[in-house]
Amino acid sequence: MLAAEPTFERIALNRVTFGARDVDEAYVQSIGWDAYVEEQLNPPDGDDDALTAHLAEQTMQITYRGQENEDGGWPDVDEDRPLNYLDADTTTLLNIAINAGKTVSFAEQARVQQELSAASWIRAVHAEYQIREFMADFWHNHFNIGKQDNTFATVTLPVYDRDHIRPHVLGNFREMLEANATSTAMLLYLDNAVSVAEQPNENYGRELLELHTMGEDAYLGFIDPVAKEGGFGENVGIKADGFSDIDVFEASAALSGWTIEFGQPIAPGGKRAPITGNFLYSPVQHSPDTGVFMGVHLGGFNEPMEQGRKVLDIAAGHPATADFICGKLVRRIFGDSPPAAVQTRAVEAWTLNQDEPDQIKKVMEAILLDGPEIGEAPQAKMRRPFEKLMALYRTTDTVLNAHPWMNFLLEPLHDGLFTWPAPNGRPDVNGYWFSSTANLTTWNLSIWLFYLQEFATSFTDQTPLDIQDSPTQMVEYWLQRMIGFEPSAAVMNTLIDDSASNAGIMTGINFGTAENVEHAFARLAALISTSEEFSFR
Repeated sequence: MLAAEPTFERIALNRVTFGARDVDEAYVQSIGWDAYVEEQLNPPDGDDDALTAHLAEQTMQITYRGQENEDGGWPDVDEDRPLNYLDADTTTLLNIAINAGKTVSFAEQARVQQELSAASWIRAVHAEYQIREFMADFWHNHFNIGKQDNTFATVTLPVYDRDHIRPHVLGNFREMLEANATSTAMLLYLDNAVSVAEQPNENYGRELLELHTMGEDAYLGFIDPVAKEGGFGENVGIKADGFSDIDVFEASAALSGWTIEFGQPIAPGGKRAPITGNFLYSPVQHSPDTGVFMGVHLGGFNEPMEQGRKVLDIAAGHPATADFICGKLVRRIFGDSPPAAVQTRAVEAWTLNQDEPDQIKKVMEAILLDGPEIGEAPQAKMRRPFEKLMALYRTTDTVLNAHPWMNFLLEPLHDGLFTWPAPNGRPDVNGYWFSSTANLTTWNLSIWLFYLQEFATSFTDQTPLDIQDSPTQMVEYWLQRMIGFEPSAAVMNTLIDDSASNAGIMTGINFGTAENVEHAFARLAALISTSEEFSFR
């Protein structure tokens, strides 16, 4: 019999994973929530063993015609290929974009993104360390890179994901910030790679302060630099009230010279950098005019990269950054109006552990363990389309295998990997995802993706044989699996009526083929995924 309401464990799991399964709920009940969280917050350096093996087994078909041209062209390709680009280095990936249409097919450029998207779907569904995947999703949106903007940035995203985001998701924010600032993808996406001494590019400097650290609420507008120079008193650096347009310029000047090896002049006499795409600090591109950033004179910091690092120190250490990022994180977990006590604990843990290598882990412990809200506060956070699909596959024990369509299926809903074009990342408020178009599109995807052989499950084998003559019992069984408690009477009646209808499970069992039965079960699971009870984390 279905429970009247979800358990503490089910609610808590849904908030920080891509879908709570009944086996996850039972596991947490057996070891306790505290033990589970500590286990999750101490993952291995890379993927867990089972996930590593599953990714290593993946292949995707790639087929394109060869072409001859004045640059040499390329041969025909028709093969099932492993996900080789996931482990490729920056130079290998960048050369694909540089040579696309010359000696490399444009299909190879598309393939890079297909592999990264497929791996992200597979990790979300199958990773043992779900909280790490949840945090990787959070940080990718916080440090968003839209794939439509810059081809060279897009093609290096596997390195960005692998080396600049994932190793830091539970680590130290200041270290993560510099890893991000020195990543090829971000340097290209926000134009810091082309910043020059004579005219520092301000794109990255502004987004660093408005989006990556202090937030737009800390923006003070224009402040006259003369008044600013002598008007702060002790109110400087991390004690400053916020940042101004002048500070944006000074940050940009301090970070000029943080670039990549792309064949540009790097020394007198015509010496040029190689074309590798790797990070490079180039004194030739560094502005000599760096002045005062948030009241701190940068002129005395003259070691290579020292001025830029001082800017990162101040921005990362500012109280506004703690408020801004912790606010985003607790809203991601709890919804648009999170418990105030959780926000307070998160900020305190962030500030107290600012210099610790596991700062973000400590913040998560404060959120998840230092109060009961994680499993007791009302479920109020709506699942995005991506989250809804991943939860559907997790709760139905669907094995995901790589498919190139994973790269674009969610683009119309702006919820695919790197599909949000602007650096601010996709909206993280319920209202944005409430549209009927988003819900209908997600429901259609929920049904027909089960037709793909790469999405492997067997509803028939999972459903106990002794209940397969009762639509009510089958509905209750899958409701228990997918949401863990009894939904509203309207939802329950709709599901039972549909299961007994001409398109439902009973018709398939009594008159159809095994394939018909599977499709009918898939229809039931998809319908459950449209319910309000499944839609909220």
